[in-house]
Amino acid sequence: MKLSRWTMLAAAAPLIASGCGSFGKAMTAHTDVVARAAGKELKVDEAARLLAANPQIPASPEVVEELANMWVDYTLLATAAAEDTTLAVLDLDELLEPQREQITMWKLREQVIRADTVFTEQEIQQRWNTEGPGVEIRARHILLSVPTEATPAQRDSVRRQAEQLRARAAGGEDFAGLARQHSQDPGSKGQGGDLGFFGRGRMVAPFEEAAFVLQPGQISQVVESPFGYHVIRVEDRRQTPLGPQREGFVRFLVQKAQQDAEKAYVDSLTRAAAVEVRPGAPKIARELAEQDNLQLRGRAADRVMASYRGGELTTGEFAEFLRTLPAQARSGFAQATDEQVNDLVEQMTHKELLLREAERRRLAPSQAQMDSARAGARQSISQILNTVGFTRARLPRGSGKNAAIEARVRELIEGAISGTGQVPQLGPLGPALRSAYGYEVNEGNFPKVVQALQTIRASQPQRTPPAGAVPPAGQQAPPPPQPQGTQGTQGTQGTQP
Repeated sequence: MKLSRWTMLAAAAPLIASGCGSFGKAMTAHTDVVARAAGKELKVDEAARLLAANPQIPASPEVVEELANMWVDYTLLATAAAEDTTLAVLDLDELLEPQREQITMWKLREQVIRADTVFTEQEIQQRWNTEGPGVEIRARHILLSVPTEATPAQRDSVRRQAEQLRARAAGGEDFAGLARQHSQDPGSKGQGGDLGFFGRGRMVAPFEEAAFVLQPGQISQVVESPFGYHVIRVEDRRQTPLGPQREGFVRFLVQKAQQDAEKAYVDSLTRAAAVEVRPGAPKIARELAEQDNLQLRGRAADRVMASYRGGELTTGEFAEFLRTLPAQARSGFAQATDEQVNDLVEQMTHKELLLREAERRRLAPSQAQMDSARAGARQSISQILNTVGFTRARLPRGSGKNAAIEARVRELIEGAISGTGQVPQLGPLGPALRSAYGYEVNEGNFPKVVQALQTIRASQPQRTPPAGAVPPAGQQAPPPPQPQGTQGTQGTQGTQP
């Protein structure tokens, strides 16, 4: 079941969410320091010694970056906890802004969405037969392939041929005979285009969407997929009895009705506001995702990525969003397609439109709701501090404070690297602490750490990593080999139907 569009648009992560990324101020001085935070330093040799605790960890700049960010985050957290275990240095209301926005949009949802969620028994059974998870159809198809380097004129010519075949089939000619004579799918041509029975998720999306709305005997319009142009005829449908699944399926229908109503409302706001994503938005987004310093100022923060009646989404706002992403997610975002970036930019503008509409209607969280959110945040902070041992007993005040902080952070990171301990992700706490205290990361020294790590490993005897050893935060062991799809089987996921 997909999340509600409103939940997605809220973009409101809980206090404990994914880790923060590496968006720091880069050092320019030529030193042996990898990172600085709250008056403390992580040096090249120490970073290499920490990583050497697990021989399975790759010696790469990316791993050093993960270590530097972990060290910065937990050094700042320990420093703040030593000063005050309530983390008084942080602006809690600013930290809770995403939750305030989420509550506001839910209030708007409750006021404006009117979804029809009452279904008759006949409607439930009909929807089960067409949308239920167990439905299967038996279909035939005629495929006309399109050459990879085809010109627009060539594609149009193939489509016209498909339209002609579709008209002949709809006019009563034998579909199986047409498929044997004209289809270019070698796996089903000899069977008159017969694909047998298949369920959802077995065909490429355009083919599946067209096929599953057909009833037995019906013929689709011409369908374009990555494999070419299809004409589809459904021969039969089968479905397991509704029976004990009825209650869960009705809940699905209610949720879908609500989502459809929500989408219709958001789309109406979008049309009224004339939302326009600028052509250069994807390129700008990828450039921002690759930057180390996302503290944009002046004209750099004012470039328009999307506009709408009465407002615009700027690079500064997009950079603020990127700052909330984990390092890995931001790195992966740099490889996103134009379509994916445009979709995200549109969702961000939709969120602004919803908040603006809520403000127009004077909707906002109640005092009790925000008090509850603050209490939840304080409880989450307390749980994190207890989990990592950043309590007053472990972090004394006075002259020994810095030494105690450094020792506890080192112990925490050593456990994470060796696999003997786990550390919670800080989510939005990370960026908030960095903004409060400031920090520096010297990427120029990452290769030095890699070299020092390789030197340490070269001097060590080969050893088996400890049981349960895991890479540091953000690193994952390679997945097990996956079985390859059956070659030549028609209609399987990602293959030619």
